[in-house]
Amino acid sequence: MILDHTSAALLTTFQSGTALTALLPGTTSIYDMQAQDNDTLPYIIFSHMGGGPDNIAPVNLENNLWQVRAFGTSAKNATEIFEQADLLLNRKAISISGYNTFWCNRETNIKLVENLPNNVKIYTAGGIYRIRTSE
Repeated sequence: MILDHTSAALLTTFQSGTALTALLPGTTSIYDMQAQDNDTLPYIIFSHMGGGPDNIAPVNLENNLWQVRAFGTSAKNATEIFEQADLLLNRKAISISGYNTFWCNRETNIKLVENLPNNVKIYTAGGIYRIRTSE
């Protein structure tokens, strides 16, 4: 399924980004959908937001939105991590097994702070990407 293939492609893309992984504890700090419970900062999470087939042509065209968020100990830390992730995705033809990627653009920016019950703040920076593919 396109979502599984895109998840694998995003993971591979992020793990191969040496400037990105240099800002993280390693490639195991990159997650699909959700980080592990009580994981230490910083890390990256990516997840499918919505979309699906375009159904406008006889070929299989997919139009999906993916959220990418960097979580850090400060706003600056999260932003620096996200900037490296963005360099790997925005306006790039990422390689998705079995599909031709003809569009991968950031459409929305995200910058948030989350307050945990123990008064610790987690800063996030990220974006939502539209990834369009054909089979």
